[in-house]
Amino acid sequence: MSTMTIKNTRTKVSPGGVITLPVSARKALGMEPKTGSRVTVAVKGNAVLLAPATKDGGFRVSPAGQMEVRGDALKVLEGGKARHFYLELDDESHTVALHPWE
Repeated sequence: MSTMTIKNTRTKVSPGGVITLPVSARKALGMEPKTGSRVTVAVKGNAVLLAPATKDGGFRVSPAGQMEVRGDALKVLEGGKARHFYLELDDESHTVALHPWE
C-alpha cells in the first residue's frame, strides 16, 4: 500500500495561513521525530503537493508539524469548505498532497 488518504475534518488552515501536519504526514515526508524539517510546496491543479527539500530550500516545518503556507498554495487550501483540507500520503515517493474539502 503506497498511498493513503486521510479525511479528517480537524485539518484546517488558520486565517494566518498556518497548517499542522499530522504525524502520519510527517512520517510520509521522512521527518525524524521531534526535529524540524524543510519541504517544497507546489500547486498542481486543485491540490498542494509537499515534498522533502534541502536544508536551505523550501518552507520550514516545526518539530510539532506546523508550517506556514503562502501564495497560490494558500488560495487553493482556503477555497475548501470552511478552509478544511484532507491529505493524501505517498510513502514510496515521500510526498503529501493536500486537497481542499469540496
